[in-house]
Amino acid sequence: MNWVKRNRLLLLFAAVVLTTLGAVGLGIVGVVATVGALLGGGAVVQTVAAFLLGTLLLVGVDVVLSVALVRALARRASVPKSQRVAGGLARLESLVPPLASLGLSDVFAPSVEDRHERLTRRYVEGEISEATYERELQALLGDGEEPDTGSLADLDPESPEEEGTEQTRPIDTDREREPARE
Repeated sequence: MNWVKRNRLLLLFAAVVLTTLGAVGLGIVGVVATVGALLGGGAVVQTVAAFLLGTLLLVGVDVVLSVALVRALARRASVPKSQRVAGGLARLESLVPPLASLGLSDVFAPSVEDRHERLTRRYVEGEISEATYERELQALLGDGEEPDTGSLADLDPESPEEEGTEQTRPIDTDREREPARE
């Protein structure tokens, strides 16, 4: 079974070639047999039906195997990652909502790890300075985090405030009623 998995593409390709050759060969034999039945006075309809059915069956199997081969090749192909392409696809998906269901922008978007690796390589090779590296690294790491909306001390009514100001209880807002996010 392991050998079959390793050689799946080769086996699918061989099956497509064999079924294609079989369908073409059966079609040619069917035409010759039909011409022979016409000239010899045999049962033409039965001959045509038998060879036509066999040819159509092989063509159906050939189509199924061809689709399986194309899917296997597509899964194996590596898709180049590009932030620019992913951004363009995201804008296109926002303009054409049915495209959003395909998730193409996610497929072409490089992961944070890929972007970090590329940034580090550029720094090591001397393409960018240390300050640029740190700035871009902060921007990269900031992409996945939510912005800080303030500390909890700002919401605590018993926290010490500046002298000379009146201590007031904060207004109950929807944000306070939401459960804490992890």
